[in-house]
Amino acid sequence: MKEQITVRQTACFCAISLLALKLIALPSLLFEKSSSSGLVVAIVMFVADFLMLFLFLKIKQKYPDCSLYEIIEKFLGKITAKILYLFIFTFFTFKLCMLINEGLSYMQDVVDEDCSLVVFLLTYLPVITALCYGGLKSCARTCEFGFVFILIGFIICLFLSEVSLGFGEIGSLFVEDANNIINACFDLNFWFSDFLFVAILADKIKIEKNMKRKIFSYVIFITFLLMILYFVYFRLFRVTAFLHKTAIADVTEYNRNIGNSGNIDIVSILVYLFVIYFQGSLYMNCLKICYNKIFGYNNIYHFLIATNGVLIFLTYFVFYNIQKITGFVLLYFKYFGVLLWIIIPFIYILLLIFDKEKKYDKKYKKISKKI
Repeated sequence: MKEQITVRQTACFCAISLLALKLIALPSLLFEKSSSSGLVVAIVMFVADFLMLFLFLKIKQKYPDCSLYEIIEKFLGKITAKILYLFIFTFFTFKLCMLINEGLSYMQDVVDEDCSLVVFLLTYLPVITALCYGGLKSCARTCEFGFVFILIGFIICLFLSEVSLGFGEIGSLFVEDANNIINACFDLNFWFSDFLFVAILADKIKIEKNMKRKIFSYVIFITFLLMILYFVYFRLFRVTAFLHKTAIADVTEYNRNIGNSGNIDIVSILVYLFVIYFQGSLYMNCLKICYNKIFGYNNIYHFLIATNGVLIFLTYFVFYNIQKITGFVLLYFKYFGVLLWIIIPFIYILLLIFDKEKKYDKKYKKISKKI
């Protein structure tokens, strides 16, 4: 029987995906690329992501029982579908490598400077592997439960930041021209494209009334909180923002001790660890689906051994620190990300325009109109 996840669980996945690669190094990169106009870059990329999500949900409405693979296979053939899923498998693998490197960097900067890559891998990979082994439904339930704590903790971190300063202290939002903003969007596209998993898991998402509204309510609220974080970050570090690589911890550095409560870094630490563990498990589930489609068989043990081996090799021998993988992404992998930004939406838009045949069952007809 096919595993299915609810709309609420999908919304939690979307919200966690928004947070995963945006709490640590991204604000610093935004400032480095565009100074205070980095906020505009973030807004542009969030809007682009929203449009992608809307498109994925429209396709879900039209093809409720089909994932991206089945749609590509039907209209472009099995070989094309396998090649595209190989690209997506590579994309998610690099996302997971970046998540590992950012997690290690955060642990070394905030928790324990002696934390090694080996120790981090031994505490990270077994957990996300176990969540993947338990199945998508089990992973979704765990994320749904943990999201409440992530949300509360993230809001606490924002309250602990310096929120009293004025907007004018950030500087002009348009200090850079449009060309710079477009280039920055291109360079940093890897840190976005958060909702690609929706296309991969589309056939496993239950159809419910007001589906788009429920998912976008989560997404917009988390985006609003992220923009507050970036606003505070840019305002606090107007000149030295490019030096502060752990944004969620840095914004609370002036309020790390309150009364007799001791050091409150534990709040941001728990929020970030919850996020990267849940997001890592989502990436592993997406990798499992891609692996099954590419090779045409479903063996969880083969997949977990192969994928963990690839991740250990890449993070230990190739991208063994955050500088290595960040430099590689900014120089080369940004082109790979743009391909996925273009190819998949282009195919979906053509299907929405030219494929007039209704693909959904009659029993879903009334519901799908309300998605």
